[in-house]
Parts: sequence; structure tokens; C-alpha cells
Amino acid sequence: MRIFSKSVILVVVFAGGWSSVLSGQATVQRSGSAAGGSGAAQSTEAAQVVGTFCAGCHNGVMRSPSGALLDRFDTGRIAEDPEVWTRAYRQLQAGTMPPVGASRPGQPAYDVVLASIEAALGADAAPAADATSQEIAERLALLLWNSPPDTSLLQDAQRNRLASPAALDRQIKRMLQDERAHAFVERFFFPWLGLDRLGKAEPDKTRYPDYDVSLRDAMATETELFLLSQLREDRDPIELWNANYTFLNDRLARHYGIPGVTGAQFRRVALSAPERAGLLGQGSVLMVISRHQQGQDVKYTSPAARAIWVRMHFLGATPPQPFPNAQPVKPELPITPQTRALPAEPCVNCHRNFFPLGYALENFDPIGRWRTDDQYGPVDASGTFVDGTPTNGVVELRRVLLQHPDAFRTTITEKLLDYASAKSPSASRMAAPDTLIRARQVLHGATPTRWSSIIAAIVRAKPPKDAA
Repeated sequence: MRIFSKSVILVVVFAGGWSSVLSGQATVQRSGSAAGGSGAAQSTEAAQVVGTFCAGCHNGVMRSPSGALLDRFDTGRIAEDPEVWTRAYRQLQAGTMPPVGASRPGQPAYDVVLASIEAALGADAAPAADATSQEIAERLALLLWNSPPDTSLLQDAQRNRLASPAALDRQIKRMLQDERAHAFVERFFFPWLGLDRLGKAEPDKTRYPDYDVSLRDAMATETELFLLSQLREDRDPIELWNANYTFLNDRLARHYGIPGVTGAQFRRVALSAPERAGLLGQGSVLMVISRHQQGQDVKYTSPAARAIWVRMHFLGATPPQPFPNAQPVKPELPITPQTRALPAEPCVNCHRNFFPLGYALENFDPIGRWRTDDQYGPVDASGTFVDGTPTNGVVELRRVLLQHPDAFRTTITEKLLDYASAKSPSASRMAAPDTLIRARQVLHGATPTRWSSIIAAIVRAKPPKDAA
């Protein structure tokens, strides 16, 4: 079911005379703001920003891989191309566009454009219909346990208690403490993070002789216990990336070089160094986001593969498809000053938006050990973030990532909505624009700094087909 109207208007005019660029900042005729300006004034200001900073590449002369043409933008274009504008929204929210090296607007200008696109895409999107208590119980049990509701949940549903935010919050927290919540981690988080591929990751045995099935299983257990703790403690989802603790046994602690952990039993361990904080410090993630090709032992890390994973899973921004005449990807190579070289025009405009991001993770080898040197000499972990901010190592990368919390909250909410819809036998999968707008509805109506609040907002709202 589409939720867009042909009458949506966001006028985008390529008119460089409306604004000027001073030190990469947009100086526009301020006629409104993202929060309080009128719709027409906001659209006019958004048009100035897009015309100045986007249309130089997105035009009929210099065609970008996305295919979006902004110099000939007319009224109703957003409604006609919701998929394109959904991608544009995610790229702008993540700060991946304009590309590194190009002039960029300030954050207030980004906010104006984002507000205008969101308003246009969701102009005819009615608020999601409220589910009944019985529907909430069924959806919640499928989401968190992959099972039918238990007696406690059914009793609350029969007495219509789940319409109460307090009662629903109590049930969510109770259910996350239950052992059945492991199903949520295994069926949602592991496939989303790519950890269901961990068993297929085969490091080169001559280079990494200490790697074995026991170590692989320990890595998986660490991440599972970490995710469960985040859910059960009802943390801010952003803490997946900066939490200063993890779960270790002696085998994994030795692998990480963390002293003081003995025995095969896993226990919570406070991290004394920031390098291991959150998911980007865990061996399971670092393994699967190294380049793992079917039937090929892994010898080296791939900054490109790691960077694309971070962009997609934190920022929700997928790199555009390569140009039709782009050269095939080179075989797996060690990272040296020579292999750091970016390709020539026109491919460099996209590559420099993700390759240099991955260099920040180079202190982690393909099996997640920390290194300062490799067989080629000192490890160079210097690079740049998607907005051109210099980074040197995972700590600086994480600091810059955390300046975009809304991008991650939108990403994780979209993925949860998609998963919840797939679990409902009477719901249809949503198209990307529908999912984005529904995710923004959820975040506007929830406390986005708590897992329980986001989960509650998702199960209260009927999926599209159910609501029809």
C-alpha cells in the first residue's frame, strides 16, 4: 500500500545565485527553520541548499551513479521518485553527501532539507492504526520470543491492559529477562549484523594458527551476552557502539590481550581501554566484516568491506552502485601505502566516501586481535570519515560516528519494523520509503533512548496490510 501523493510539493531549483558558499557553509536567505518555519518557506530554503550543494553532480551533464537529477527538479518529483528521495534522505542524514572534498552546508541547512524531504514523503501517510491488546500480545511474543504469548501476556491482553503504556512497558521488560529472549538476538540481531555468517569465516590457517572453533564460539557468545545485557538493562541503542564493558572467558580474554580473566565461564568485564568498546571492538563483528569470500581463506583485512558495513549498519547509508564500466574489484591484498591509493575519476568520488573510513579499523587483524605492526611494518590507521573529518584509529572513528545518533536510531528502527512485519502472517513487507516514514513516526512518538520505548511503539502500530 503506497502512502504518497502526487500533490506533494518540494520545489528544488538549481539557482546558485540564491546562495553563496563561504568556507563550505551555506549562507541562505533565512525564511524559516526546520523546526518552526512555514512549509513554503522551508521548501524554498531547502531548494536553495539542494541547488547549491547537490545539483552540481546530480544533473544531466555529470550523471551520478544514483541517477537522481536535481537541476530539472519540479513539483511532485519527490512523490514520483520516493525510492530515490529515501536514499537521498539517508545519505544526507548520515552526512555522506556531498562527497568528501566538496563544499558542504552547515548542520542547520542539512536539518532544513531533511525536514522538507520527510514532510514530503509522509504528507499523506496517516498515523499507524493502533493495534488491539490481543494484537499487541501476539506481535510482542513473535518479536521477542518467536513464539505465541504466554499466560501472563494473554491475561493482560484479555483485560485490555496492554493499551496502557505502563503495562506494556512492564511486559516488555519481563519478556526480555526471560531466556526466550535469546530468540530475538539470534533471529534479529545476528542476521542483521551478519553474524549468521561467522561459521563460514575461514582465516588463513598458516597466518592464524590459533584460530579454532572454540575461539569462534567464544566470539559469538560474547556478542550474544552483550546484546542481551543491552536489551535487559534497557539502554540507549547507541550504546551498542560505545559501551565500556563486554563478556569474556579466559580463551577470549587471552585472544584480546586482556589480563585477569580465568576459567571457561563467561563473565562481565569492564574495559580499561576504549579500543574494545561496543560492537566495533568485538571479534565476531571484526571477523565477519573482514573480507570473507566463499571457498577462500582470509589473509588480510579489507578496509572497503569494513567501511561499507559501518556505513550500512550505523549510518544506514548504502554506497551507490559502481558505474557500468568500472573495473572489477581487485583480489584481496595487504594494506600498504601502494594499495591505499584510490581509483581515478569518476570512481574516486564515491570511493573516498567509504575506503578511508575503513582504515580506522586497521589496528584489528582479520580475527579481531589488536596490532600495531604487521608483516609490512607499522599499521597506519589514519583515514577520513564520510564528511571528511580526519580519523586515526577506532576510538576517533567511534567519536565521529556518535555525532550522528539520529542516523543510527533511524536505521535500527527501520530494521526492527521490517523484522516485525515479516513475523506477522497478515502483514506485507513495506517498501523502503514506507519503512522510513514509519520509522520516523515511531521515533517521533517514542523515547528513542530506550529499547523498551522503541519496541512498544512498534508493536502498538499495525503493519500496513493489517491497518488497511
